[in-house]
Amino acid sequence: MAPEANVCVVQDKLSRHAWWKHAQACWWGDDVLPSLIRPFMRFQREQNTGAQVDSIEPCMCSQRHHILKIVCVHMEYLEDIDLVVCSRRPAAIQLVSQGLFPCSPLAPTLAVSMDMLEFVSDLFVNMAPNE
Repeated sequence: MAPEANVCVVQDKLSRHAWWKHAQACWWGDDVLPSLIRPFMRFQREQNTGAQVDSIEPCMCSQRHHILKIVCVHMEYLEDIDLVVCSRRPAAIQLVSQGLFPCSPLAPTLAVSMDMLEFVSDLFVNMAPNE
């Protein structure tokens, strides 16, 4: 019998902290990141075609809404935004749709622009090693 590719297995003898970190890594890898692929691809398509990124319309569902205050890090400036979230429109998906990557999947307080992430990634790849 072949093991499933996306199943995270937790060892019985992990410490509480190690178990939490493992569970968090599994959640990001199995649930959060796959749910962000379509919004990210749509954002990339809009950027490449020169189309204006659509603003997020408020959700009209009857579920409970929360307002999150998020600090957004762009290349030239910081921006404070208020984001209205519910279970149908999670913060991570709304942020990625606007070209920002959240620091946490449920209630982020910080988001970094995709341009900034790409710059930092290129910087560390091409930077001389510190010997």
